[in-house]
Amino acid sequence: MIVLRIFVVILIWIPFSASFVQAQTDKTFFNGTNLAGWSATDMKYWSVKNGAIVGRAVQPVEKNRFLWSSVKVADFYLSIDVKLEPDDRNAGIQFRSQKADASGQALGYQADMGKDVWGRLYHEHGRQKLDWSDRGEKAVKRGQWNHYEILAVGDRIWTAINGKLAVAVKDPGGDASGYIALQIHSGDPQTVTYKINRLVHNPKVELAGLTESQLDKELKLPQDKRQSSTSLLFKPEDVVVFTGGTNIATMRKDGILETLIMAAHPTTKLHVWNLGWDGDTAFEQFRDVGFGKWGRNLDSLGANVVFAQFGQMESLEGTNEIPRFIAAYQTLLDGIRKTGRSIVLLSPIPFEPDRSYLTPEGKSDNLLKTAPVEAYADAIKKLAESEGYGFVDLFHPVRSSASFGSLTTNGLHLNPDGQRLVAELILKGLNLPGAFSGNLTPLREEILTKNVLWFNYWRPSNWAFLNGDRITQPFSHDWKDKTRRIFPEEMKAFEPLIREAEQRIESEQRKLVPVR
Repeated sequence: MIVLRIFVVILIWIPFSASFVQAQTDKTFFNGTNLAGWSATDMKYWSVKNGAIVGRAVQPVEKNRFLWSSVKVADFYLSIDVKLEPDDRNAGIQFRSQKADASGQALGYQADMGKDVWGRLYHEHGRQKLDWSDRGEKAVKRGQWNHYEILAVGDRIWTAINGKLAVAVKDPGGDASGYIALQIHSGDPQTVTYKINRLVHNPKVELAGLTESQLDKELKLPQDKRQSSTSLLFKPEDVVVFTGGTNIATMRKDGILETLIMAAHPTTKLHVWNLGWDGDTAFEQFRDVGFGKWGRNLDSLGANVVFAQFGQMESLEGTNEIPRFIAAYQTLLDGIRKTGRSIVLLSPIPFEPDRSYLTPEGKSDNLLKTAPVEAYADAIKKLAESEGYGFVDLFHPVRSSASFGSLTTNGLHLNPDGQRLVAELILKGLNLPGAFSGNLTPLREEILTKNVLWFNYWRPSNWAFLNGDRITQPFSHDWKDKTRRIFPEEMKAFEPLIREAEQRIESEQRKLVPVR
């Protein structure tokens, strides 16, 4: 059962310094003499010889063996020479990694090496293949020493072998920090030698003779984020969240989309929350003091699936502002991207200029007539494709349906007919069924009840007294016990009501299960 939590976030303002952090070579990483600062569950495999760390297995190894450094890394550059004997064995360098279990198995990025895997980027015990290019393989000197370099800054990761670029990955939401570990792979006996040259924290971004701008041009998404299918397979207890401006916010009032989603999954309990906010854009999501940021709200709910819709109002700025809009949208999405969280971008809908009564002062033309919404929708589609997000095109099918009657109340915001059409188009875009033989009215009524409770719980009209800038006012305290704040306690009364509403929704869902 989902645990509802009110969004109480204490905002801490930390001054930001625009100055660059100084690059620093870590002198404690490896002393070249012994394994001080390094650990393994079984140290018999590890030793130091001629200033290098040697991993040696004389018998077959049942599972991977790792030697862990105690030095934590975030943004770093590692230069290391490696030799694998025999050269058909396998090993690797873990970075930004964590111990997965008591036996010291690794979870995180691995710079791979070995037959047919040299230079690949792997995610041990996690996402597995992230970049499987053969560029590194082509640079390897088999059976000899090979110079391996790893550069990780923010969500950007590059590796090079013998001065040739092997990996260039941008991994939004990936592991931002962790530890370095050296590997002996499971399997036949082997010896792998790691000669550590240097570890640099906060390094300059340059590698393989390339500048930062040149390296950035090589970046691509990891394989698991590169291909996006808009088809969604909702799982039991998934938390589905809708975000965006007014058209998303008003979806809670008609409940059509949520009703259709629930009807399409009659045996699957889902938690659907509308976080749409009137006036939200990709550039600005205004919230009251203490309310918390957009991303924190999603995390508080444990969102598994996030739908986002922006671009309609932003299009009023014209085509010249598309790059700035996409940059802002991408930054917003980078802040909520997480492993295991699906994100689907909904294109903006077209304006209906003839339905609008708004005309800029001193002008005869309505800006809705010339707003390049289609260009913004196309740019969002490209963003989804490049970043691996799902995408549902609403602009073109809604525009094609305009001849059947008005779909908005004022040229901007969807009316009930528009909401129904958009809901059906979203289900179609997700490859979900959109036609149902049963009576959906009872289900929709329960959803509307839940949505009213949810809205009053999530966005109480007296937020300033609840968790904003007026919590010290006498009105927010018990009149008998001044130390007791009554509003937070009263808000807790919503939680069982919302849970009960969800139970009634689930009950109505099950009534729609086909009888065999």
